[in-house]
Amino acid sequence: MKKLIYGCLSLCLLASCNVKESKEYKDLQAQRDSLLQKNSSEASEITELMGIVNEVEDNFNEIKEAEQYLTLQTQTKGELSKDTKARINENFNMVKEILKKNKENLDKLNKRLGSSKGEVSGLKKTLERLNKELEERSSTILQLQNTLAQKDQEIANLNLNVDNLSRKVDDLAQTNTNQAGKISEQDKALNTAYYVFGTSKELKEHKIISGGFLSSTKVLKDAFDKNYFIKVDIRDLKEVPVYAKKAKLLSTHPEGSYEFAKDKNGEITLRINDYKSFWSLGQFLVIQVN
Repeated sequence: MKKLIYGCLSLCLLASCNVKESKEYKDLQAQRDSLLQKNSSEASEITELMGIVNEVEDNFNEIKEAEQYLTLQTQTKGELSKDTKARINENFNMVKEILKKNKENLDKLNKRLGSSKGEVSGLKKTLERLNKELEERSSTILQLQNTLAQKDQEIANLNLNVDNLSRKVDDLAQTNTNQAGKISEQDKALNTAYYVFGTSKELKEHKIISGGFLSSTKVLKDAFDKNYFIKVDIRDLKEVPVYAKKAKLLSTHPEGSYEFAKDKNGEITLRINDYKSFWSLGQFLVIQVN
């Protein structure tokens, strides 16, 4: 620039001396034109490079806005909604594209400024700052991505633990249900008994008793037809009407735990006064009627 000014001043002095046709004047005029053309080319280059710098700066501002949103999401408690996760992915993809574009632009600037001199070389400090910011932004985005990924994994592990706990609770509930069913079955079995009444002939036909007439009557414990008996819950059975006017108890039961009673028609009913004592010696009640 100083050369240009000096050339112009010299040219003016020569022009004032009316030496426009001299060789020196023409040489100075050519030197001036060359300097003007050079400065015009340098200014055009600076304008182009500044346009790239401004684009990079604008891109970094856009990245900073995305970083604020992503940072806020890392601080949010609980599981992120489906829409939020989709928006986070969109932000990450956008930032990656911008970082890629900025890197390409900065690589272009690095190459252009590597061999530049004069005013253009003054952009090198700006370029150094932008290169540093590119590294910082890339590092920050990577850190945010890792933080969100870790958060998702922690929530996934928590959900897995909850699922496992729920499964254990369900298994325990099923176990308790099964155990309750078994206890109920056992309780039912312990309180199940069978009774039958009939004539001597009927009882013998079903191999429930043997003997009689000249020999004592016996209850056959192993050979009788169990299907002929009536199944009952001893806790609910209070009376056994036999629909006959005479009855005899053939099975063994403690005295005092039962009694025979007659109704107004003279028919007998067996009344159980203490069911626990009555059934303490066996599950089968056999009554012979006449």
